[in-house]
Amino acid sequence: MQVLVTLATYGQSRTAYALKEILENENIDCFFNITHDAEQHVDQFRVQVRGEDVEKAVKVLMGIRERYGRDIEEIEPVSDSRRIMVPTDFSAASENACRYTIHLSEKIGAEIKVLHVFENPVNDEHIKKQMATFEEYVTETIGYAEDRSKTAMLEFIGKLKQYMGSHQISTVRIHSSITMGSLIPTIREAGEIYKPNLIVFGIPGTEENYRQVFSGLADEFIRSLEVPLFAIPAQYSPGTFAKVNILYATDFNENDHTSLNRLLDIMEPFEKRITCIHIDTEHNPSKKERMDELNGFLKEHYPSHEIQCRLIEQEDYIKGIREFADTNRMDLLSLTTRKRGIFEKLFKPNLVKQVLQEANLPVLIFPS
Repeated sequence: MQVLVTLATYGQSRTAYALKEILENENIDCFFNITHDAEQHVDQFRVQVRGEDVEKAVKVLMGIRERYGRDIEEIEPVSDSRRIMVPTDFSAASENACRYTIHLSEKIGAEIKVLHVFENPVNDEHIKKQMATFEEYVTETIGYAEDRSKTAMLEFIGKLKQYMGSHQISTVRIHSSITMGSLIPTIREAGEIYKPNLIVFGIPGTEENYRQVFSGLADEFIRSLEVPLFAIPAQYSPGTFAKVNILYATDFNENDHTSLNRLLDIMEPFEKRITCIHIDTEHNPSKKERMDELNGFLKEHYPSHEIQCRLIEQEDYIKGIREFADTNRMDLLSLTTRKRGIFEKLFKPNLVKQVLQEANLPVLIFPS
């Protein structure tokens, strides 16, 4: 088992990230372990390194004041690169999502944070009430779960770096962290600390795992996010992003302009074609007028981009999207969270499953 050693522990994420940047500039891999002290209401950020890197890392840490003229607590992180966070359970689906993210990061110049959240193994209420009596047992149990997660993370990161090597990708920086807690709240808290520009999720292929993951994502979690979320089907091939065909689903709302700007920002380095579609399930004549208005708006405000609009008459909403995506070889579907809009129509377990698994189409979701 590869050993991780805690180099330093801080009460502020800013300090931990500053040290991470300094160490990674010296080609020392870093790992974060974030713990929350419920009684003291504080977070602790442990910066960890591999056992074989301890001596080198200690020298770097001890030489910070001499090199930078101030203590680590006074140094601000300077990284201005884009940041993508990928929560993982070490499954094939999350590994595929990480591969997708690696290709995306290479193109847009982003760093990747791989996050693993493990549940508190001491879930028995009787044991919790007897913490003082069972303190040693609790410590050992949690320690075992943490060590197991660390080992799994090291193996997982090793696979990703091997993948990068086989695809001649050397410019993408990957770092990782593990933390104990409930999945959805902990991912949200990690996002507040790390401040990613994008969160990428791998969606399992089995119905059981799919429902387990998406029951938490589809409603509360996605609505609470302030950053875009990329959901990647397990069977989707990352590809090379030679040219990206993007399907943007619209309900003609005021968020279209903002969402398109965000979409163009994320996909800026890519050669791309965007098709805005509206699925008319009621054969409403006024929808054509609104589509013509949107088409004129896009030509006026985005003249340098290849964007077209299509009105699709189809009573089955999902069938309309799937058939259009298949026929036109779309690479991803983009939409915005909005009540009584497309998000509500799609994000029901039986519907989004068809998009992600049957249509095999990644979904990029923007917060409203």
